[in-house]
This record gives sequence, C-alpha cells and structure tokens, in this order.
Amino acid sequence: MSLPNDKDFELAVDKAIDEIFGKVESPKKELEVVEDESLKTPVELEPLELESPKEEGKVIDFPNLDEVIEPGIEIDTPQEEGLHQKDLEKLAAALLGLEWEVTPETSFEFLTALEEAREKAPSHLHPIFDLLHEVGSWLKDRAHEARPEWLHFLHQGIVALNLIVVHGKESEPYYHHLKKGLEGLKKASSPQTPEEKLHQNLINQLVQNYQRFLILKWLFSRSSKMKAWQIICQRALKEISETLEALPKEERPDLSKIKEKTFAKLKKHPISPTARPSTSATASSKKDLPFKEAYQVFIDEKEFLVPAEQVAYLGPFKSKWFNQINGGFPLKLLLGFWVYFSFVKLKNKLRGSLANKEEKELRNLVLPLLKKSTSPKVILILWEEERGGVILAEEALPFSIPEDAYFVSKKGGGSFFIKEQEFPILKV
Repeated sequence: MSLPNDKDFELAVDKAIDEIFGKVESPKKELEVVEDESLKTPVELEPLELESPKEEGKVIDFPNLDEVIEPGIEIDTPQEEGLHQKDLEKLAAALLGLEWEVTPETSFEFLTALEEAREKAPSHLHPIFDLLHEVGSWLKDRAHEARPEWLHFLHQGIVALNLIVVHGKESEPYYHHLKKGLEGLKKASSPQTPEEKLHQNLINQLVQNYQRFLILKWLFSRSSKMKAWQIICQRALKEISETLEALPKEERPDLSKIKEKTFAKLKKHPISPTARPSTSATASSKKDLPFKEAYQVFIDEKEFLVPAEQVAYLGPFKSKWFNQINGGFPLKLLLGFWVYFSFVKLKNKLRGSLANKEEKELRNLVLPLLKKSTSPKVILILWEEERGGVILAEEALPFSIPEDAYFVSKKGGGSFFIKEQEFPILKV
C-alpha cells in the first residue's frame, strides 16, 4: 500500500476532522498579521577591522559600529528562503554563550547554530562558514586552552556575514581577511617544540630574577648598613638587563614596565610613628574586625582594602568608557554592544543583592566614583543596603585578613594594621 502525497494526505486529515467534529466555517477574510516595527531589535555587531589597502582607491568602505546597524532602524528582510538577519541574531546569541563561558556544551551549541545558518546561506558564503567552523571546533575540542583571539575571530566572522548579507558588501575581501587571520591564529596556537619551551622558560626565569633583585635592592636601600648588598643587587640587575637586551626585539621583555609594575606593589615609605595606633586603641579594636575577606586594591602606588561582601562586580576596565563617565558610571556600559538585546541580562554579570534588582532599573542605574586611578585596569562595583559606588584601580587581588591584624576605626571607614603596615579601607 502506497502512502498518499503530502497534499492528498492533508485533505484526507481535514475531511476526517470535519466528519468527527463538524465542518468549521472559515472566516470571510483572514486577519492579517501586522508586525510591530518597534519590537524589531536588529543585531548590533562590531564592524570588521580590515587593513586599508595602500592604493588610493579603497576596496572596502570601513564603517563604524553605529553605521553597521543602528538600533531602531528598519531593515528590509526578504521573506524568501535564504540567510537573513534573524539567523545572524541567533548565531550572535550562541557566540554570547561562548563569551561568557567556553565549555564543550556552549561550543556545540555554537556549531549547531552555525550549521543551521550555513544551510540557508548561498554557496559563495560557505568558505566563510568553513573558517568559522574550524575555529568553533577548536573551542569544542580544546575548551581549557581557549584564547580571547579565537572568540574575537568568531565575532569578526559574524560581523562580516552581517555586512555581506544585510548591507550588500562584497564577500571576497572579507573572506581573504578572515583566512589571513586564521593563518595567524594557527601559527600562534601551534605547540612549542622542547627547545622553544626551554628558551621561553629561561627568559621567564631571568625576568623573575630581575624582579627579585629589584625588591632586594629596595629593601637594602632602607638601611645605610646594607649599602654593600645594594651594590651587589645593582650589578646583578645590570647583568640581567644586558642579557635580555641581546635577545631579538620581538622576544625582548619590556623591563621598564616590569620595573614599574613591581614598584607599584611596594610601599616606598615606611609608616611614621605618628601613624601607628596607640596601645589602648589596639586593645579596644583588635577583637572587632569588620570583615575577614577583602580585595587588596592598588591605586596610584597606594594600597587599600575593599570588603569582599560589598563587591558586586569585578572585571577589566575599558579605556573607551572614560568618555562616557560624567560624574558617575552607568552600569549598562558593562553590556557593550549587547545592550540592544533584551535577552542579554545585566543582572547575570552582577552578584549579591544588586543582582536581585529589576533589569530595567539596573540599565538606568548610574553609580558615583568612590576612588579613581590615573591609569585604571580593573573596575570594582560596590553595593550594600541600596547604596553603591565604583572604584577604578590598577589591580585588585583577593586578600584574607590575618588573625594578628587589628582594626582602628576612623572617620570615613578606618584602617587595618598588618605587621605595622596600614591599609585604609574603601567601602560604600
């Protein structure tokens, strides 16, 4: 017995339903589905940074981020079969899962979304999909070795697809640029030979010795009786510097930056006797420590302690945020270009009581700056009892308050004294 074709089968099913439940009259005119244009949120993607050709005539007109797709601008999406912006939005959402956490599961979800989009794409875009699939497979098989540049490559690939599919750009220049970028990734990710590993370990050892002698020289300089040891350290530093200078330029570490970072963690001046608390103050406050877990924060060669229980967010600070801070830090900056996606939640980046607030309130929240470094590298967002603030620091490290520390209450928060060194407290 042969099965009927799809059309005959559907008619037979409809007839059987009519006989059982009675025929339902169809309305004279079907209601037209009207899309609310205000609900359309086009994908916001960072433009692909291609190198400008040396000739005067550019092959590609490089757009800025807001020129790729502006939020709220209507984009005509054809209804025929094929790759459309909706498919790229799904692919971008899968990439977001990878950016938050690289695991075999999130990599598999990205590869699945990539394959679904490839099936809808025209054949001239398949080479770009193949490049993205190769990097996606790396992440799936080597999740523990994931590197930021791999995710950046996938991000740029989706940008290229967006510019080609939605904005009508030529695919060939983007394909060649991505292919060149993949070759660079392969070269950087190739395993080192035993000789190369030994070479790199020796350089790292020299750098570590350079840092040790810098600290020893600083310690010996605090006593006039240690001048001879100080001279020995100076000679060792000179020998290490001359050895590293003999390396090729691309392998030579920047000793000036290493020296700057080393001294940023040192207290250059000993605490004066007037800064030390009295015996009575020590006895009264030693047993009453306000917190035991903190972050050691470095701001312009000074060290502070921040209560860990107040830290709702800790992450890298982006220099481009400086132009958007006018007396306060808008929390929505943490989302970057994902701020235009309603399914990306800001609360997922936060912790503590601040993460319990409504998403709309969080995106409109602007917190004041409590302390700012001249060259910040990390940002800490503090929150407690409906009050918050932001600290821009050079570095923030987890820190456990030792048992022999004592706390002295002062106006503005107080200080911890640990082995006669004072650590002022920064808090909300």
